[in-house]
Amino acid sequence: MSVGDKVFGCLVPPVFVLLILPLVAIDMNWGHDIRGPLAPAWPGGSYTFAATVGALAPLAFGAWVAPLTRMRWKESKPRSLAWVAASFPGLAACYLVAAVIGAYSRPRRRSHWDDDCHTTVGSCWAHEQYPYPWAADSPAPAAS
Repeated sequence: MSVGDKVFGCLVPPVFVLLILPLVAIDMNWGHDIRGPLAPAWPGGSYTFAATVGALAPLAFGAWVAPLTRMRWKESKPRSLAWVAASFPGLAACYLVAAVIGAYSRPRRRSHWDDDCHTTVGSCWAHEQYPYPWAADSPAPAAS
């Protein structure tokens, strides 16, 4: 095992944590506020919103992965780093789509419920009115 392999092995866990932290921060700060007001106001309602998010999921993933497939680290390190930088907008789109999909879950009882939970824009109300967003969200990636 070479020194480079050992260094790479030590870098994997911190890089993984750095990639997960923005997703956790988005979920903690805006997770319950994304679906509640936006989904009922979406043209066609909450199920159309779920289908739209489901259709955006493979596009966001493709925008993240497509630049990474163009990397040729052995040929040109600066050009490979440029392709990594070009993949960041797709990564940000993946974070947002994942946060919206994560917002479909109902807040845990009494731990995240607040006074606004059952108003017409609260996430609990949206979950009560539209309890099956996964049904509209699941077939959308297969259709796209």
